[in-house]
Formats: sequence, structure tokens, C-alpha cells
Amino acid sequence: MKDLVYPAIIYKDDEKGSNTGWYTIKIPDLGIVTDGETIVDAYIKAKEFLCATVDCAIKFDCEIESPTDFEKVYKDNKKNIVLLVDALA
Repeated sequence: MKDLVYPAIIYKDDEKGSNTGWYTIKIPDLGIVTDGETIVDAYIKAKEFLCATVDCAIKFDCEIESPTDFEKVYKDNKKNIVLLVDALA
């Protein structure tokens, strides 16, 4: 099985209407986008979404996109938080 650790981009989304704002998280390699009231909430939702995506791809024997190099994503997104999300349950 290939490496299933993907770079994710988190940014504050002040348009959600909350006093504290919301955080949107993207895993661009797989088109995953979700959000949460805190960074931790957003991260947990992204991890769950990633695990479900990978499980489905394995179940139906589908090809899954390889992760982009973290350094490239970090370099292209210096104004945002960039972290790694793994597909391990």
C-alpha cells in the first residue's frame, strides 16, 4: 500500500457568521474540503473524510491520488497553516 499521508491547508473562514470564525481545511490531492469551529474540529473532520475516501477506494479497487510533497504545498501556502493528515484509523 502506498503512503497515505496527505498535506492539508487550513485557513480561517470569517464568513461563517460565528464570533470566533470557522476553519476550513482542504486536502487538495483528493478534493476534500471540510470545516470546523476550531482547528482541531476541522482536522478531525478532514481525517475522518480522508479515511472514508481511502476505505471506499480500497473496497472498490479504485486508484487513489498520491500525496503531493509537503514542502511544495507549504511553499505555495505560506499564509495558511499546512499540516499532514494520515488515513490511518
